[in-house]
Amino acid sequence: MSASIAELMKSDVVTISPDASVRELVRVLRDEGIGGMPVVDRNGTAVGMVSSTDVLWLAVAADDAGARAFLSADDLVHHTVRDIMTPDVFGISPDASASDLRRFFARTGVQRALVLDQGKIVGIVVLSDVLGTLV
Repeated sequence: MSASIAELMKSDVVTISPDASVRELVRVLRDEGIGGMPVVDRNGTAVGMVSSTDVLWLAVAADDAGARAFLSADDLVHHTVRDIMTPDVFGISPDASASDLRRFFARTGVQRALVLDQGKIVGIVVLSDVLGTLV
């Protein structure tokens, strides 16, 4: 029997504002032990995704510009989540099957899928959780 989206998803979704500093983003990622999260506006609508890789890309851009090899605390305050987030929302319906979810991950190449019900976030599924259903 195949796992349902409801069984795979985490319903307590950690989110962040696009106006939060990158320093705050790094703190939340570290404290929550996660690699990425949805970015939501004041109405709770998902407006993008952000991950630890986005922070890394910011550091690489600083390197390429001849800046320090690592970003300072001041650099992290002057950049916002909006500056580094992916402004796309990749979601799937809570009614989708696990097979649909596997195809979704394979087709999009993303590692996190928001579970959206009428545009609102009701959960999140991470690729590693789906891979666990295959073994």
